[in-house]
Amino acid sequence: MRPNFRFNNMQRFISILFIGLCFVVTTVVSQVRPVNDYGALGLGQLLKRLNTTASVMMIGAHPDDEDSALLAYLARGENARTAYLSLTRGDGGQNIIGPELFESLGIIRTEELLQARRLDGAEQYFTRAFDYGFSKTLAEAKQKWDEKVIVCDTVRAIRTFRPLVVISRFSGTPADGHGQHQYSGYITPIAVKAAADPKQCAGAGEPWQILKFYVEQGFGDNGQTTIRMNTGAYDPNLGRSYFEIAMEGRSQHRSQGEGRIEFHGEQFSGISLVSGGGSKSETSPFDGLDTTIKGIAKLTGDTDEPTAAKLADLQRLIESATSKYRPFSPNDILHDLAAAARLEKDMELSTRNPGLKEMLSQVGSEINNAIARAAGVEIDALSDKELVVSGDDLTAAVKVYFPKSAGITIKDTALKVPSGWDVTKTDAPKDNTPGFMRREAANSATFFNVKVPRDAKATQPYWLDDPRDGDLFRWPNDANQNLPFQPPLVTAIVKIEIDGTEISLKQAVQYRFADPARGEIRRELNVIPSLSVSLDRNLLVVPLSDKPQTRRVTMSITNNSSKPISGVTALNTNAANEWKYVQNSATFNLKNKGEKTNVAFDVTIPAKTPAGTYHISGNAMVGEALATQTMTTIAYPHIQTHRFYTRAETVVDVLDLKPAAGKVGYIMGSGDDVPEAIRQIGFDVTMLEEKDLASGDLSKFDSIVVGIRASETRPDFVANNQRLLDYVKNGGNLIVQYQRPSFARQNLTPYPMSMEDTQRTTAGTIARVVDENAKVTILQPEHPIFNFPNKITAKDFDGWVQERNAYNFTTFDAQYTPLLESHDAGENENKGGLVIARVGKGNYIYCSYSFFRQLPAGVGGAYRLFANMLSLAKSGSLKK
Repeated sequence: MRPNFRFNNMQRFISILFIGLCFVVTTVVSQVRPVNDYGALGLGQLLKRLNTTASVMMIGAHPDDEDSALLAYLARGENARTAYLSLTRGDGGQNIIGPELFESLGIIRTEELLQARRLDGAEQYFTRAFDYGFSKTLAEAKQKWDEKVIVCDTVRAIRTFRPLVVISRFSGTPADGHGQHQYSGYITPIAVKAAADPKQCAGAGEPWQILKFYVEQGFGDNGQTTIRMNTGAYDPNLGRSYFEIAMEGRSQHRSQGEGRIEFHGEQFSGISLVSGGGSKSETSPFDGLDTTIKGIAKLTGDTDEPTAAKLADLQRLIESATSKYRPFSPNDILHDLAAAARLEKDMELSTRNPGLKEMLSQVGSEINNAIARAAGVEIDALSDKELVVSGDDLTAAVKVYFPKSAGITIKDTALKVPSGWDVTKTDAPKDNTPGFMRREAANSATFFNVKVPRDAKATQPYWLDDPRDGDLFRWPNDANQNLPFQPPLVTAIVKIEIDGTEISLKQAVQYRFADPARGEIRRELNVIPSLSVSLDRNLLVVPLSDKPQTRRVTMSITNNSSKPISGVTALNTNAANEWKYVQNSATFNLKNKGEKTNVAFDVTIPAKTPAGTYHISGNAMVGEALATQTMTTIAYPHIQTHRFYTRAETVVDVLDLKPAAGKVGYIMGSGDDVPEAIRQIGFDVTMLEEKDLASGDLSKFDSIVVGIRASETRPDFVANNQRLLDYVKNGGNLIVQYQRPSFARQNLTPYPMSMEDTQRTTAGTIARVVDENAKVTILQPEHPIFNFPNKITAKDFDGWVQERNAYNFTTFDAQYTPLLESHDAGENENKGGLVIARVGKGNYIYCSYSFFRQLPAGVGGAYRLFANMLSLAKSGSLKK
């Protein structure tokens, strides 16, 4: 699979519970704003949560597997600490909002889960499993994912979050559909049992005993469950039902096209008890469990009478604060909360029971948060820049706001930074830096200068630090394991005293700016390299030739530092024979931050270079330092921006490929890299916009290609479909890549067809071949598609990645001629992956074979076959 970042495992666990508990003021930088957690509503919900120790973790396989409605019900209705553990980050899925696939898509979907959790109120965890694509069997998932590794990853998450209840989203049977769903259902009960066993998963935290284990109903409500919970119940304090809130969160899964209607009225989720106490009359997964503050003694095995008495006192104080709470006078509860904070801290410091200490720490964190909210304390920690290079510095401002009548004293303000960073207090900046907005009247404002060491590592998602091993990411041996992303680089710590009680509040340092269209935007602080290097092509496709061939590769060099940078550039190759290049400039001199320059290299591939894969890497030498990394930025309006780094490299595939030049029009769908692949084959590509489809001259194109999912993302394609069919009738060659079932429902094809699979595989009604090595039979060997200009054989289907096809035709009119047949083992034949129909003087081709994955990965046979499809107009087949 290319690009293959090949990332791997880590072996030991360092507890991350303390990190999660310390952040009293939320530190997740998100784009959505969960209004349910603000003001009176937020404080009311927090007080409810303080009165219970209920906790639950749901476990599934992918982003979008979670029962969002049930998560919202448990978190905001039952007021339980709630978490969702996804085995994967959805890296192998499809992307409806852009061209990102694999690791890049995993970043997007991780962020989308965080946005959803901000709304439904749950927390988010992961294992190191890489989503290798749709799977129809549990056996394949077992073969891809080492059971011992994933069990211990799951155990680590359970021991870290320490839930009383675990809910498996899946049953571990073929009823779950997707093979990865089955794996999730299979692995969860094993991990639940192992989490309680001190002999299992050494280094993955202290053992933790789950008290109740449930399996959720499937994707449909069959009513045959132990508990049915009405997630559509209306919450008068929130002004919405839990289902409505959940669907707002669900709609954050934009890369998957998961936008949902926020239905009113009754909606149900059902779960079935597998182990632990319970009865037929259960209405909640916490029935039969003591989830009171006093119950902490039993949960942690602390039978000491003084402990029980103090826990009873703590519970009375929390209940008193809750009963006194009035939205218009929240400070009335401060005295009780302050007394509760002092009692909790005294117990936490004096106990030697680690389980009791951890549960008290959780309660104490929430008490401090409630105190801050009741007193009206706000902390804003801001940086004067979003991006800082190693060896540079930044200025941070920590501002504290509260009502003057609150009786609050600021005891100390400090910054927590990575080891090796230097922090000193400084004066306020003289200029009115937009990020700091000095005109804001804070009760307290403290400024810091932060020096970043020269050896500081660039900030990127922790699971991408190293190449993965097959279908498992490598994890660093630190506290980040199971987290969505690593914690913020710089955190403000503010100690305040209120009602005689000192509490500590924390807030991540962020960069803020005003977007003219969207308003205030906040970004995480990132360290980036002073110089980044990139090559303009990830892949070069070069046909076999008896003559030397020259290709241009352009290197882009960017100065990310505020200081001038100069140096020299070069290329390297792993080719055994000598590849030469000529560059238009050997040196560069970038004086200002953000300044870029391009260096063009004309690379000559020697005559008779054997077919194969070669690598060209670029570098920029600055003194004795070598810059070799490309910075890729993942940025969409609905998620936080992230960056990751790869080698500045171009893969060169020398192929037995005969092109037939011509003009191609391309209708981009949800996003892919196919147009660039078509250019590399030798065609002139024009991207077709709405005006082109509505009134442009389509006859000038030898072929027109429709991108994946265009029927969902391009209304102009649907509206002008008849013009495209007329183009075919007049002698055109139209190639439609895979579309989803709405394509069939809209009757966009020239002759009748259907896409619904009735053989009931684990893929549901979607006809697809998920085994990338499944046999492909050429049904019409003499057809021009298999003969001009390249002779296609069975070998051209070797080396495919992830899958063969998806969303095939299942039945079709006799006017269509099937050209290929492929199916997964044990399933019926499917001839609907590549079909062609004569329409007037032209050809209409529907192709669900996954060229959008194969072409960017440099699969030679895919290039040869696609070149033939595009060359059909030159083959003479349209002249009959």
